[in-house]
Amino acid sequence: MSNSAGVHASHCCKWHGCKYGDKDCPVVSGEVEQLYICEYCGEELREEEYFRSVVTRLDEIKAFKEKLKKQCV
Repeated sequence: MSNSAGVHASHCCKWHGCKYGDKDCPVVSGEVEQLYICEYCGEELREEEYFRSVVTRLDEIKAFKEKLKKQCV
């Protein structure tokens, strides 16, 4: 892998594109596999992780409320 391809593999994203704006980015073309998630993927994953944690907590709260209702009857 050339040094240029290595830089692209370390910083560019198949989904979000070339960090450097290169039209012939080897990661975007599929010639080189990206090595890490890009900063945008990282932000999206953190947002999704937060969303999933909120949904999980809401499910737990709902189950707790249902349990309390049954105990009060």
